[in-house]
Amino acid sequence: MKPKLALFIVIAFSLTGCSHLHYGSSSGNASINEVKTALFFNNIIEGESPNIAQLNIFFSEMPKGGDLHHHYSGSIYVETYLDWAETNNQHIDTKTLKISNDKTDTTVTVNELRSDTALYRRLLTRWSDKDYSNHYHLELAPDTNFFNTFGYFGYVSGSYEQGLMVLKERAIKENVSYIETMIKSVGYSHSDTVFDENTKKNYDYKEISSLLDGQLSRIDGDASFKKKIDEFIKGIEKAHEGVSVDDDQFMMRYQTYASRNSTPSVVFSALYAAFKAVEKSELLVGVNFVGPENGVVAIEDYKLHMQFFAYLRKRFPGVNVALHAGELTLGMVRPKNLNFHISQALHVAGAQRIGHGVDLPYEEDAIDLLEEIKKNSVVEINLTSNEFILGVKGQEHPYLIYSVYDVPIVICTDDSGVSRNNLTREYVLLAARYKPSYKTVKKYAYNSIKYSFLSDVDQKTLIKSLDQRFEKFESEMAKYSDRIMK
Repeated sequence: MKPKLALFIVIAFSLTGCSHLHYGSSSGNASINEVKTALFFNNIIEGESPNIAQLNIFFSEMPKGGDLHHHYSGSIYVETYLDWAETNNQHIDTKTLKISNDKTDTTVTVNELRSDTALYRRLLTRWSDKDYSNHYHLELAPDTNFFNTFGYFGYVSGSYEQGLMVLKERAIKENVSYIETMIKSVGYSHSDTVFDENTKKNYDYKEISSLLDGQLSRIDGDASFKKKIDEFIKGIEKAHEGVSVDDDQFMMRYQTYASRNSTPSVVFSALYAAFKAVEKSELLVGVNFVGPENGVVAIEDYKLHMQFFAYLRKRFPGVNVALHAGELTLGMVRPKNLNFHISQALHVAGAQRIGHGVDLPYEEDAIDLLEEIKKNSVVEINLTSNEFILGVKGQEHPYLIYSVYDVPIVICTDDSGVSRNNLTREYVLLAARYKPSYKTVKKYAYNSIKYSFLSDVDQKTLIKSLDQRFEKFESEMAKYSDRIMK
């Protein structure tokens, strides 16, 4: 090490508190390599124009732990879905841009699609967010475009063995060691119009519980209920074990979910099936709730849905819950519908992690709520998704509130195939926009394992691996900074 650089690092230790920089499973002060990595990071984010090129290489190389807010079907790129459609000898309808099993006057093969540049680019913009930054007024609104994408590739997204390997290989290449993906719903549905009518009578929790007791009995009496759950679990286990997802480099676990935009009986039966499935399988680690939070049914039945979760959590105390909550902003819904979503998810449903949490500033008693989130939950930050769907970015994003209040945070991708990004890019955006310290971004990486729904044993395994990965990364980054910071 050159004398001047060595002196500079010693001074940095004493003046910037870098002796307390270390974040990981072991105690003790930071190593020279960790300090040099932190100083290099500070150098590339300083000023009005952070060095994005250097941030790209920095975060590509940095171990990022896990991705905890991750949708399976939305995380696979369009090009991969087209590869699968081609393998299946499926066609693309040039009018609807949807997959078809049949050849008609309006369909083309995948190869023909790719040969038609204009048509291919049009499909990319419908199946993902590609090129949407230059959209014009007559096109669909960003949130509508985003949620519509799933209707195009859902038909071919069930190739789970192939899909899990695609996600694993991509994760390993960008130094992600764990994914907790929302893979699919159990697929069980029990429609009951009498139950639906009864839920509209504004019952309190005791009366709702009595109503749900009866509904549970009816569902349990349905012979297809257990069969659906068993088939679902068997399918997940077959896909996971069939391609050996877990190894010494990577691990994956799964959440199942229900859609929020259906009738009460359909939503409740899907949630009950989800809780049952998670209770029975070690690979399934949590239950979630999906669909546009500003949908008509989602808004009207939000409090009822949270009571469904409260009821089922009492029945299944060992089942983890992460909820999309507060994926809203001013103008999407009436102001009165912005002031309770996170609060209800936390207080009523008992969510252990909050996905998005963007409407925090508009929530009733927001500061008290912030303290409760800090004590009892974790916020999953999805910067790219929030910018596209909600138009919330930069100085408007509540990351600025959560971070300064020291709320537990994890950085996530949401739907990286639709958004055409990755976890590296999310960290780059974070660093460029908000300039957190290296200690902070390292903490977020460890948070993604600490607040995962993994077993204690698996968490310890991944934390130990993360320690080793960071030691190697900081050694390499220290050498790199030596070469360029002369």
